Amino acid sequence: MANDRPPIDAGRIERAARCLSPCEREVLVLSASEKLGLDAVAERLGLSAAEARRLLANALCKLDRALERQQRPWWRFW
Repeated sequence: MANDRPPIDAGRIERAARCLSPCEREVLVLSASEKLGLDAVAERLGLSAAEARRLLANALCKLDRALERQQRPWWRFW
């Protein structure tokens, strides 16, 4: 992650979260908003701890990439 990014507001996060699958979004919300550990998230969703960890890692990577794409001007995509 770059340190020279502009501040992130809720609107940017919501736009970036559109790229997440429903499972990834649910794991991210439970771990971030409700401050549950991965074991508790896995138990609540009926997943293994490894699956919850993988979904959270994928969600964070996708979110980071989407936020980075929002920042780049259109001419830098080529």
